Amino acid sequence: MGFQNKRICYLVLFIVVFYHCQIQTTGSEPKENKLSQKLETRDLSSSPISETKELTCPIPLTMGKVYGTGLSKFDQTQILSELKVLLGDLCEKKFDHLVSLIHPNLGLYVDAKGYWTIEDVKKDLKDPNGYFQVYYFDSEKLDQKKGSSGNLTVRAVFAFTKQVFVDIYVASIEEVEIKFRFEENPKLERYLINPSFMKSEGNWYLLRMF
Repeated sequence: MGFQNKRICYLVLFIVVFYHCQIQTTGSEPKENKLSQKLETRDLSSSPISETKELTCPIPLTMGKVYGTGLSKFDQTQILSELKVLLGDLCEKKFDHLVSLIHPNLGLYVDAKGYWTIEDVKKDLKDPNGYFQVYYFDSEKLDQKKGSSGNLTVRAVFAFTKQVFVDIYVASIEEVEIKFRFEENPKLERYLINPSFMKSEGNWYLLRMF
């Protein structure tokens, strides 16, 4: 009889312990799931640009502010028109008009590449792995070049803007610097270099690429 009572006690104790463990295990699952969901949400939202976006063409370009004096309305219009041509090429993924906007003797300053002659520019534009193709148009090749993923090409930067304003900084009546100002995602402005133009024989030429 005593042995039977002991068996019953052990059985009751086992059931109580087992039931208690089940409650703890069941109660901990939602907490772990919620923490996992929070971590996933935080990781997804940590990047300012988490998806690709199609570029709206033509890129909406509007004259912004002019800092300095001596630049006529005609000059402002000519500079804005040339920028529209360049951004039109950016839309088409080929800089067909770039060479025509570079002075044959002055050449072009290109980011860290420094000074390029017009022949250097022509040569690079023909290269499918050249500077312009990689940094302006091909995100996959840009990722390979930098050894990381999610890098933005210049074309991709403009894709995340709704309206682009052109601010002109007048150094002299023959030289100006341009700043692109974004209505949406203004932090992306830092991905661009301020282009500059120089006037020669009545025409404005691109001196530094954006």
